[in-house]
Amino acid sequence: MTERRASHPTTLPRRVVVGGYSLDPSGDDPEAGTGLTVLDLHERPADGPAYVRVGHEALPSPSWVVPHPTDPWLVSVSETAPSMLACTRLENDGRLTVLDRRATGGDGGCHLALTADGRQVLVAHYGSGTVETFALDEAGRLTGPLDRFSSSAPLGPDPVRQDAPHAHQVVLDPHRSDEVLVCDLGTDRVHRLLLHDDGRLTEAAPALVLPPGFGPRHLVVADDTLVVAGELSSELWVGRRELGGWRPTQVIGTTRRTGDVTASDPAPGDAPAPSALRFSDDLVVVATRGPDTVSVFRLDPAESTVAFVTEVACGGRHPRDVVVADGLVWVADQESDEVVVLDLGAITAEAGRGLEAAAAVLRFPTPRPACLVLLDVRS
Repeated sequence: MTERRASHPTTLPRRVVVGGYSLDPSGDDPEAGTGLTVLDLHERPADGPAYVRVGHEALPSPSWVVPHPTDPWLVSVSETAPSMLACTRLENDGRLTVLDRRATGGDGGCHLALTADGRQVLVAHYGSGTVETFALDEAGRLTGPLDRFSSSAPLGPDPVRQDAPHAHQVVLDPHRSDEVLVCDLGTDRVHRLLLHDDGRLTEAAPALVLPPGFGPRHLVVADDTLVVAGELSSELWVGRRELGGWRPTQVIGTTRRTGDVTASDPAPGDAPAPSALRFSDDLVVVATRGPDTVSVFRLDPAESTVAFVTEVACGGRHPRDVVVADGLVWVADQESDEVVVLDLGAITAEAGRGLEAAAAVLRFPTPRPACLVLLDVRS
């Protein structure tokens, strides 16, 4: 049941899709995990808004989910070995129907991207360190992998986390639609690849080399500014687009609680680890596991630098994903089995108060959330 904590002037989405980790990674036991869950907004005059489950599909550990740009489909990747790519139809009433699924050629698929026309899919695999491409036709059928990229670059200095290439995210540069940016935690690099119409991947330019032990996890491109979150160093690397590459302008910590760890750290004793990164208007929002906080930075687009604004508790444990929309920050708290929604305006207005928990607009339970998609219902 949804718990409402504070009133707010913003508009809530009519539908939320949650990709959740399965307790049985094989997917053989449909009762052992969450898969894809669809929740719709219900207005209750006495109690305020609530999100109610209207659809479910027991896919194994869909840790990243992307809506198709033109069709009522969800494309997801399962963080399993081997990984699985699925295209699922989302009906107006919230029901889910799998149109196609196929095993990828890699392990630990953790991120994917769709081209603007929705006909090509790119998948990043953390486990095998590879990036693969697939075709998606007008009926939702998948073909591939069409090509595979694997880095041969030198590994980073962390013998445990950087024992091999680990592709953690794949992003299409919004200003160069055929260029693919790949965060490789294992090699401290952001690879720059060229995506061809037939699905081939070739090197577009030399990789962006980050400081040793940085461990790039996620990035955002804001016009001519690139912001990369380092999971291992708990830092943001900021750069400016220049002469066909990226010139470094700044490195800044993601949290004011560096070195403070809690039970929700991915590895006890490690430094806090930024787990999700989003950009909205002129704000960069970062979720950090360990201290379990949300940090807000303000971007100066002229200088391609960011300034720390505030940091607040995320309202749960082990934030896995964060989405910013309509003045709200949605946090998927994996280990506390809930989604917590914070008021971004209230967070920034109270900057400087420290790490007190921000008042939640609302929160609702959902098992082991890994990824959030906010949608309006199509008419």
